Amino acid sequence: MSSKSKARTIASEEKQLKKLTERQAKGNYKGYFFVLIFLIGLVNILDEVTSNLSVSVQSSFITEFFVNNPMFGKVYTFEEGLSLHSTIGVVSYVFGLITPFYKALADKWGRKPLFAMSTLGMALGLLIIYLSPNYPVFLLGYGIIGFFFGHDMQIIYILEEAPDKFRAIIYSVLKSLGIFGVVCIPVLRDMLMGNDPTLWRRIFLAPAVVGVIAAGLVVIFAKDTKVFMSERIAYLSIPYEERQRQKELQKAEKKAERNKSGVFNAVKYIFANKDTKYLIISHIIFDAGMPAIALYYESSMHVAGMSTADITKSMFVLPIVYACLTFLSGFIADSIGRKKLIVGASVLSAAGFILFAIGINNLWNPYLIGGFCGLYQGCYWIGRDYMNIMMTEKVPTDIRASVVGAEGLLVIIGLVVGYILAVVGMLVMPVYLTCLVIAVPVVIIAAIMLALYVKETKGANLDEIGAEV
Repeated sequence: MSSKSKARTIASEEKQLKKLTERQAKGNYKGYFFVLIFLIGLVNILDEVTSNLSVSVQSSFITEFFVNNPMFGKVYTFEEGLSLHSTIGVVSYVFGLITPFYKALADKWGRKPLFAMSTLGMALGLLIIYLSPNYPVFLLGYGIIGFFFGHDMQIIYILEEAPDKFRAIIYSVLKSLGIFGVVCIPVLRDMLMGNDPTLWRRIFLAPAVVGVIAAGLVVIFAKDTKVFMSERIAYLSIPYEERQRQKELQKAEKKAERNKSGVFNAVKYIFANKDTKYLIISHIIFDAGMPAIALYYESSMHVAGMSTADITKSMFVLPIVYACLTFLSGFIADSIGRKKLIVGASVLSAAGFILFAIGINNLWNPYLIGGFCGLYQGCYWIGRDYMNIMMTEKVPTDIRASVVGAEGLLVIIGLVVGYILAVVGMLVMPVYLTCLVIAVPVVIIAAIMLALYVKETKGANLDEIGAEV
């Protein structure tokens, strides 16, 4: 490092140390925890709505962009158009290679800046889709949403601010409230689309406006977590030269990796530990089922012959079932442990998916179909969320955000495999059957591996993690 770069680094760190020390000395204003809970709940709603919004009108934009207005000079069937969109979706995961490096900035800049930036980023993506005149512009908004909606800063806030004994309960309550907010999607569909699928763009504007407002509220009222401030102040309080000497002395030791944030060091840390290694392998396998679980339920209902109005009816039930399951999951996780919850949720997800597939092909009551859809999706996301939580409960504070980013990078392997299988499968099998034969096996295999090789994290003290590698 040049002398100028070194001087700039030292000056920047001294400025950050001063700000953090002042903020810590001031403490939190009266009622801060409740304000923070409100902000996390609001952003959770936006996150859930954003992640489900484009999927909820998938058949509408596939029909418009590929079937009615042929792309690349070719007329596509619905299945071919959906397959092509999914193929492009795989390419869009190049953005995912950048995301972990963006998330890792939270270990240096703090949780709050990333919280606000990611919330605003989701709003921007939604607004671009609302204004999109064609597929390329739609794809730009779709890519921006994909980059920002999985930032998970609100999860880190919960985990670092909540009491150890009630961490999963508080998380599940806030998460379930966010999922209840997904009821906004069928409400918007009913109000703005009715039974006309060509009006699908209308439902993207209101969440975009809410996202801009939420980002502003985070900037004004949120503070960095007490855990981050304490750890960062302790780190920056050590003179720069001394830290450099310590790094040199510890370079050959595995434990040194815990003291350096960044994605590559986080990846090394994950695979240096047998427990976290098997957890990430289970997670990668589990995520291979995500495209089949989360992305094609609306198209499956459409292809099976359900009307736009009936699909909307099913979507009223879906988030209610999902939210109730999520609400209960925290109490279960803090009672019997994370592992048993993940295994049980995986089994229920597989069973729910099978019942959903049977239901749409026999045109069962749309509310019942929505219930099965909520069962398999809710249980899947519960399993995935608690895999994330188990990872955060196994790593030190000073690299926690970096590990979250590294985890997001590694699971892209599973996502890409799942996407490719879905893209190929849809060309030779119905959408629902493709999803079924992909999702059920990988979910069960991942759950078995986690049950056999990963240690429980229930009751872990996040401030004391790091004593062992």
